[in-house]
Amino acid sequence: MAPDGKHVLVTTVGATVYAFNAYTGEQAWVYQPDVVSDIITRSHSGIVFGPQADYMAYAVVDNENSMNPTSRVVALDMEGNEIWISDDLDGIAAGCPQISSDGAYVFLTHNSDDLTNGYFTIIDGETGTVFYGGSSEEAGDIPTKRFGPVGIYHTPEQGNYDPNIAGSPVSDGDFNTNDMLMWSQSPKPTDAPIENGFLFGFQFPRDFAGNSSAISYFQMGSFERDFQSLTAPVMTNNGLSAYWGVSRGGFRGWTPKRFSRARTHSIGFLRNLEFAGQPVWAQPALSNDGPNPTIFGGTSARQFVRMSYDFKDQTVVTTDSYVKSAAIVDGDDRAVYYVEGETGILHQADFNRLSDIWTQTMGFSVSGEMALTPRSDVLLVADARGVITAFQVAEIPVTDSPSAYPSEGPSMEPSPAPSVSLAPTTVTPTATPSVAGTTPDPTSYVTPEVSVSATVASAPVVVDIVVTSVPDAKTSAPVVSSGSVRSLFMASAAILVTAMMF
Repeated sequence: MAPDGKHVLVTTVGATVYAFNAYTGEQAWVYQPDVVSDIITRSHSGIVFGPQADYMAYAVVDNENSMNPTSRVVALDMEGNEIWISDDLDGIAAGCPQISSDGAYVFLTHNSDDLTNGYFTIIDGETGTVFYGGSSEEAGDIPTKRFGPVGIYHTPEQGNYDPNIAGSPVSDGDFNTNDMLMWSQSPKPTDAPIENGFLFGFQFPRDFAGNSSAISYFQMGSFERDFQSLTAPVMTNNGLSAYWGVSRGGFRGWTPKRFSRARTHSIGFLRNLEFAGQPVWAQPALSNDGPNPTIFGGTSARQFVRMSYDFKDQTVVTTDSYVKSAAIVDGDDRAVYYVEGETGILHQADFNRLSDIWTQTMGFSVSGEMALTPRSDVLLVADARGVITAFQVAEIPVTDSPSAYPSEGPSMEPSPAPSVSLAPTTVTPTATPSVAGTTPDPTSYVTPEVSVSATVASAPVVVDIVVTSVPDAKTSAPVVSSGSVRSLFMASAAILVTAMMF
């Protein structure tokens, strides 16, 4: 989702970026990097936004299947215009880049030499030139280490790690509110089984004055960890806690123990039957940014789990296929959405019990990440054909002349709507918990001044894209529309072919 809360950004395997209105399906713009002769450009990266919402970035890979693939980071403005394309970077980008809190820098990990040599690179956010770069080979690591995607926490309370130099009285992280970045060693293609790994971190010094020779990434602690990971960590609690999905189907947590020390919490679930060391595929989803979040995620087996912040309480449900995409928790912790990869079965599950409120079959496999509007009323899911479907997952009573919103579908017997308020209301979860929604202005990035509330739909249905008349805004009681699911759009034939080949 774009920072405006109404537009969804979609990257394709062919490195194209589409922007669509999440509520109407209207295409706002499309961007395709310039095609260079004899270069095949792909992308496995999502779009990331600068905290100032002034630009966005994603990573592309050139000649991925060659002996010497390279990667680039592309920066676009909010209307899809190219700002810059970075210098070529060795190897294949790992996950998504990350943008600093002031937008001045873009951070990325990437791997060369058959994905065995890991790089951490900082790109100038204004020009796209490489500001800093370091690799495990340059660090003298034997064997070299492959790096997983980088995670970031903007302006933490402080860097939560011990001194990098033994004996220093104060850690470089103490009182340091510069962005905290962290990543793990990631399994190499030939790793079987997956061995222990290492953690790495980066933080600009407290007195950083723009000198690239004064910075470097560092290893988090002097010892091996009992895992490697395919994903970035999720940091929370003002940057003092972190959670990771790891190899052998487990999860690790630091709450709020220093990241350079051994984890505070550890838990394992059923192993993958095909490869016992298989890491968890997606980042865990957290219910909030506080010290005690509830954690959701797929394991490396056919399971979806709910855990307390310290892993002591767990709820496990069995799935028909692997959950390879990150789950999404609705805005007021009343429902959680997750999708099974191979079967494409989408679940809206009760936050506390993980019992299904409804399920929907996508009709094809799903491997990309989902998106949810900030008001938790529209969920967007892309399948491997290149088809994105928008699900109206909340019933939206409307007041005060909103703009048009998706058409009504068959009635799904929602629970009574909550009272209308200027802000989303919190309602105790039921079989149809209450969430908050808004209707968009499809022609503007400015959020309309509309007061709305919503009720989670009990069973969405697919209907055509039709914009209908607005409910009666003069009615004293909230007007509740029936929930609907709309087939949002189908990408072009070329994208369909590319996605299916991939």
